[in-house]
Amino acid sequence: MSGARHGGAAPGGHGHLGPIEPAEGTEAPPPPPLPLHHLLSRRQKIVLTVVFAAVVVVLTLRHPGRDPTPAPAAEVPPVPSVISHLHYAGPVSPPAGPGQVFALRVSAEADRPYEVVAVRQSYPGLSVTVTGGLPVTVTPERPVLLTVEYRVTDCAGAPPDAGMPFLDVTLRNTRAIETVSQILGTQYARDLSQRLHSACPISGYRTQVSARAVTNTHVR
Repeated sequence: MSGARHGGAAPGGHGHLGPIEPAEGTEAPPPPPLPLHHLLSRRQKIVLTVVFAAVVVVLTLRHPGRDPTPAPAAEVPPVPSVISHLHYAGPVSPPAGPGQVFALRVSAEADRPYEVVAVRQSYPGLSVTVTGGLPVTVTPERPVLLTVEYRVTDCAGAPPDAGMPFLDVTLRNTRAIETVSQILGTQYARDLSQRLHSACPISGYRTQVSARAVTNTHVR
């Protein structure tokens, strides 16, 4: 047979294929989607950028960055009863009158000052007064010598022997106010008993001894 080959192919060569068409019952695959930046207009891109920046600012203000090295906590001063010391310094020559005068040395142990606010005692027949008045400030560099005057107001209410007398001393600093029952030792008890005997006759005393041996601390 002679003539042109089917499909117009040259002799001895390969045929030329035309475009492939989907067979019957099939569909061509959809074209790939365009990137987002190709779908948005320039105005839309600007709006999205502004909105994103605003969200970042709001989140930053709501959750600020924390300092990785927090500041050290402020030092809390000790309560005044921990840093105070009160010692009996001996009798003082009394002024003219019925008073009996004693000296008390008050010192501080720490680097913070405190104040002596009040000095009291519990014997109903005695009153105490601090010469010069209170409060007084005590610092580590400057101990304070308190001059305390006892006055017998009622011999029946004074003890026949001050076996273990104590003073209620109120102290104050920036941390707390405390009232401490301070026992001053045997020498103070001996000197106080001697002065009481000289101020009142024995017959004027009650037979009951009023003395306390327990130290109570009240913090408010």
